Order: sequence, then structure tokens, then C-alpha cells
Amino acid sequence: MTCRPTRRWFLRPSVASRLSSFLTPSLAARVAPALAPALAPALARALASRMARAVLLARAAHVVLAVLLLAPVHAGVAWAAQAPTAPADVASAISGVVVDDTGLALPGARVSVLDGEGRPLGVTVTTNTGTFSLAVPTGSGLTVVAALPSFLDASVPVPPTGDGPRQALRLVLRTGGFAEQVVVTARRVEGRASETVQRVEVITEADVERTVAADVADVLKKNAGVDVIQFSGALSGIGIRGFRPQFSGINKRSLLLVDGRPSGITNLATLFATDVERIEVLKGAASALYGSSAMGGVVNVITRESRGPLAASARLGGGSFGTSDVSARVGGALTSRVDADLGGSAVHQRNDFRMGNDEVRPATSFGTWDGTGRLGVSLGAARVELRAAGYRGRDILTPGDLASGILSQGSKDLDRASLDARLRGVAGGHALSVTTYRTRERSDTSNVTSFDPSDAPFLPYLAFGSDLAWSGLQLRDAWTVSQASSLVIGLDYEQVSAESRNYTRTGERLAPFSADARKRSTGLYAEHTWRAAGGATAVALGGRLDHIANETVDTPLKTNFTPSEAAFVVFSPSAGVTQTLGRDVRLHASLGRAFIPAEASQLTGFTTDVFGGRTQITQGNPDLRPERSTSFDAGLAWAAGTSRLDVTVFHTRVSDRFISNIVISDPPPPAPVVVSVANGLGARITGVEFEAGTRVGGHVGLFANTTHYLTRTEELADGRDRDILNVARNTVRAGVDLDFGALSTRVTGRYVQGRKDNDFNLPGFPVVANDDFTTVDASASYRLTRGHALVVQVNNLFDANYYEVLGYPLQGASFKAFYRFGL
Repeated sequence: MTCRPTRRWFLRPSVASRLSSFLTPSLAARVAPALAPALAPALARALASRMARAVLLARAAHVVLAVLLLAPVHAGVAWAAQAPTAPADVASAISGVVVDDTGLALPGARVSVLDGEGRPLGVTVTTNTGTFSLAVPTGSGLTVVAALPSFLDASVPVPPTGDGPRQALRLVLRTGGFAEQVVVTARRVEGRASETVQRVEVITEADVERTVAADVADVLKKNAGVDVIQFSGALSGIGIRGFRPQFSGINKRSLLLVDGRPSGITNLATLFATDVERIEVLKGAASALYGSSAMGGVVNVITRESRGPLAASARLGGGSFGTSDVSARVGGALTSRVDADLGGSAVHQRNDFRMGNDEVRPATSFGTWDGTGRLGVSLGAARVELRAAGYRGRDILTPGDLASGILSQGSKDLDRASLDARLRGVAGGHALSVTTYRTRERSDTSNVTSFDPSDAPFLPYLAFGSDLAWSGLQLRDAWTVSQASSLVIGLDYEQVSAESRNYTRTGERLAPFSADARKRSTGLYAEHTWRAAGGATAVALGGRLDHIANETVDTPLKTNFTPSEAAFVVFSPSAGVTQTLGRDVRLHASLGRAFIPAEASQLTGFTTDVFGGRTQITQGNPDLRPERSTSFDAGLAWAAGTSRLDVTVFHTRVSDRFISNIVISDPPPPAPVVVSVANGLGARITGVEFEAGTRVGGHVGLFANTTHYLTRTEELADGRDRDILNVARNTVRAGVDLDFGALSTRVTGRYVQGRKDNDFNLPGFPVVANDDFTTVDASASYRLTRGHALVVQVNNLFDANYYEVLGYPLQGASFKAFYRFGL
């Protein structure tokens, strides 16, 4: 059977007729007569005749730009025309020293010079003696900001130059603290958190340093409002705002980025935090800027970029269960134009860990390595960067469900490699960026023990494996139209391929369960932000058009299906506002739509199987619509000095969820029964998020965040509703930082209540309530002298016997100790 490629549009027919409502009256009067007769008929003809994708996207670009660009840019250009043009500035050196509150010099502090609008003009890192020097344009209103993990940011204004050289500055960093964060995730460009219309949680470098964590999944679950699914044996995933956590697959409901580009990482346990500068968690629908897989939100992991004097650091340590943990990195300027970073780590747990009930969990040892490298070259107004990263896991033992004892143990080898290249530059008011990337994941899993005694002579044996590959291109223009108006517009292209392999116990290759597949996506996006009242008001309007093609391809040994392709186009809009209500209070609200496409096997293919002596044909549905969500949130944020508070209410409705095994033909035997997949299910998610933090004097910091779900239900094919699995009704995280001179400590707790999951050890796999739990961690760092410190971390301090996934308990109390030094 051969299926013709199918192309479908998922745009409401009334979209074109509503475009003029977004235009200012004066502009609409001039532009609408020219646009309306051309766009609507042209779009209709394009849909009717299924024109080439390039033509469709070009027409759609006109629609997007008409909504997002013409009216606001018209106002922005008119405003800018009245503003005088500033003369070109001349470079001048700013220098100084960064010390702690005892007067001790602080090497490795990040020093930035900001203009009067808070935009960075330059960045460097302090030397071993705590000094810095940075050449930036002259001008008024400049500010120098110094930051270092475990310290409170410090800033000083730059005095006017006068007739002589600038005076050396002295910045004093005090331990702990909260600061206004630069946010990249929300708009794909740097911007102030106070101007971000969506809710964004920022995990700083200090948080990463102080968190007791094995990988980024641990950092997220202990700091941010996310749900997690986590197994012993290097396997984990997250979910945001009520969407069920996922640890595999290429179509997820929460998107993971590294430095703003798709990470190509399906298993979050393979991403270490050794090279992480900060992590940003964007809450709510984000498909208007990022396309598919951003229904719950976006996690953007931002890596280090050392551009100051060359510096190096290392960490040597070990701990419970025969664990060794070693890491090192070096980074900084190699020449006046070239800078680089290089780092890596190795973690080995040689013994099985002990659970909170004092029993040893068999088959839980592992060995992992990771490494990163970066090279940056400045070319005047442009900059080129190359980044490479890799992960290697060997003999990672997996114990299986606790109920199976020692009869379902496995072992796996994991490999991941990624490479990206970036070209960035500024031309006039345009910040241009081109990024290309490629990531490859490979996994091979072996059976170590088995329920089948006949397997014994062949154990251990390779059972199955998979290969996933991502490659893509990102083009972006961030246009500062005026001080009141800015536009981000860009184009994303990505191709993903998935291959799988199955093996018999004797080593012969079998046909895999799923056919190999490819997904190609092209997305055009734009978002305009308009500011008023000196930045007290910010309004953002955005949209994205995605063309996605899924196909199943010829698969070795798999002969019971027919390869085919299906394609569709989907539009995702967004809008948001932030409004300063008083000196320290800010309102933020956002509304957006998001989506994920169906898997290739659901859209295409033709698979035959035999069940109980009767043939069943499972065929794809090329008319299957994407799963869609509409999300709204609104909140109040308060920030004053070293204190902050945010309360946000959110609501999401999901539609067109996928229903599998829909019978479309059931003739009398022996004719085959035919089943397929269809849209039709929904879900409702409503909740409240709370985040707070404060410094008490100069030595104590308190922080907490909570998520409470009022509703988190999904519809089932039989008409019933149930709570979304693996999503806790209540999650509370709280902690305290204690800082006294050279000693810095953190104690954190996490309480999880009201989770449900399937019990796969009972007939029918019923949904059961999981146990609630509370875990507490502690860490302490003591600075011996400049660049040298001792670090102690205790995971699960009170030895709780807990699990993130039913049947897979995690470690009981354990500790690590490190010696950390820098040059």
C-alpha cells in the first residue's frame, strides 16, 4: 500500500479577516486596501492548490508580519524619527579590583559594564589578584556589575572621565543574595526579567554550586517548579505546569535547550552541571517562539563563556558507595580576539547504593564521563563561536522494578555528542545571529538477568539499541527599532531521525518494534515588544508558523509496514503584558497556544500483526491534527532590595489529544481488523505558583517555591477523567543559606504530595497513589585561602526511603567531599 504525502493547514478560516483589528487605524487605512485584496485570495488559492512549501511560507510571512510588524513598527519608527542620533563613542579603559567583605581578593568574578539602559557593553573576569580592566565606549550613565557564585552581586556607577584617566574602582561582594537576572529564554534575546511577560525562574550559578546534585535533572527538581520522573540507572525527565514528565522520544511537551538551541537530549540524566552558568525555566506555552514541544514550557541551559584573563579550576573528591568525582576546567582569553573554554568530569560509583530502608539496591553502579569545549573569535562587530560537548556512560547498571527482585537487571552504554557553530554580529539596530548544530544520541541496552531460565547460557546479551540524530539551522534578527519598540524575527529549520535495533539472545538482529522515522520542520517566528512610560509598561505580541513533515522510512528486517509521509502547517500566537503598579510591584500576564505533532508511526505507515490467530492492520492517520494547548497565566511580582516575591495563577486547556487503537473496520473473520489513531481527548490544568526569597542581614538567606494544582485531569477514551500521572498535587521547596566569612552553607528541603501512577505489577495496571515524601540536603564550603576551598555535600540527610517512580527507590543518605582549587 502506498500513501501519498498529505499536507494540511490548521489555521482558522477567520484569521485573515481579523488581521486588520491588530493594525492602528491610520496604518490600516493606508495598508489594508493594498493587503486585503491580495492576501486573503492568495492564501485561499494556495490552500486549494497545495502550492509548494516555500510559497506557503512566504504568504504566511506576510500575514505574520502584517500582524506583528507593520502597526507597532510604524509607531516605533515615528517615535525614533523624533529622537536625536547619538555621536559615536570613543573606547576608554575601566579598571578596578573585586574583593570580599574581609578585603580578600576574588579571582574569577564576572565583571560587566552596562549602559544607561542596562545593556552590556563588555564583560571580563578578574585575575588571580582580583583585578580587572575593560575597554568600553565612553559615555554617561555607565555601571559596573561584579558577580561570583555564592556572593551577592555588587555594582558601582562609573564616574565621568573628565580630562584624565578613569579612577580605579573597588567592588565588594558580600555572601549570598538575589539580583535582577538577565533572561535569554523568554524572547530568544537578552532582556531584563522585569520586562518579561511570561513567568521565568532563574537558577543561578550560585544555586548550581550549592545544590547537591548528580546532573541537571537534580538541579531542576531541587530548585525550580517542575515535576520529575527519575530512575536509578541514569534515566530521567521533567514536566512543566502539569504536563506529565517524559524521558524519551523526539516529541515532548517540555522543551530542553542548550544556549538557546534544541539540545538533542532526550534523557536529562546525561546532562551534567559542570559547565553550566545558569538555567532558565520559562513557564507556559512557548510554541510562538520555539515551535513544537514547548507546551508546558522551556528549560534553557546556558553554558559558560569565559572572555577575561585565562583561569583554571579543578575539583577532586569522592564519597559514599565507592564514588569518585573529578572535574576540571580552564577558560579565558588566549589573545585579544580569541577566547576559549575547556572542561570535563568523570564520576564513578563502584558499589551499589543503599536505600533509605538500610537495604542495598543491587545493580546500581555506573561510570560516566563528560566533556565540553568552546572557541570564540571576535571579528570587529561580529563574533564566531564553536562549541562541542560529549557524554559517555559505560556499564550503567539498571536494577528494574523493585518487585522483580534481581530477575530484570540490565546494563546500558550511553553516548552523546554535539557540535554547534554560531555567527553573531550587530549592524545598526540589528543584532543578527546564525546558528547551526548537530547532536547524536546512541543507547545500547543488555539483559543481565532474566525471568526465562533458558536465557541463562547467553547472559548478558545485547537486547536493543537506538540512534537519534538532530541537525538544524537558526537565523535570527533582533531589531531595536527604538527605545520603545523592538522586534525579534527568525527562521528555524530542523531534521530529526530515529533508528532502533532489536536482537535475539544469540546475537541475531530482529526487526525493531517501531519503524525508523524522520521529522523535518521549518518555522518562521516574530515577536514585537512595545514599551511605554519609561519601561513601566511592556506589551509583547508574537506568532509562529511551522511546517512539519513526518515520515516512516525503509527499516532493516521490518517488512510488515509501508513507508509513507504526512505534512501539516500550524500557527501558534502569543501575547503578554507586564505593568509596574508601584515602585516595587509588577503585574505580568501572558496568553499563548502551543502544540506537539503526532509521532511518524501515528501519521504514516501500514503495519500488520497477528493477535490470537487474527490479522490486525494498524495504519497511520495522515489527517491527524497536532495536539494543542491554550495557556493563560497572571501574577504579581514584588522585589525590593534583597527580597522578592511572586504569585502566579495559571490555566491550560489541552485539545485534540491522540486516541490509539480506534477500530475503523471489523469485518467477519478471517478478514483483518483495521485500527488507527484519531483526535478527540482533552485535559485541564489549573494551578498556583509561589516563589519568595530574602536576605536577613548579611549572613542569612531564605528562599522557597511551591506549586499547587487545583485541577490536573485528562480525559480517557472510555469517557472517564483521571488525574495526570506523575504530577504531584503539591510540591514545596525551601532552604536557607548561612554565610559567615569564609564559610558558606545551604540546607534545602523538598516535599512532594499527591502523585499517582500505574502499578505494572498488578493485573490491568491500575492507577494507585504514590507515597508522599520529604527529603533534605545540606552543603558547606570553606575557603581556605585565595582560590582554595573544601566542600562537603550530604544528599538525603535524614535517610528518607523515597522514589520518584513507583518501584524504583533512590539513594538513602550519602555524602561527598571535595577539594576545590583555582589558578
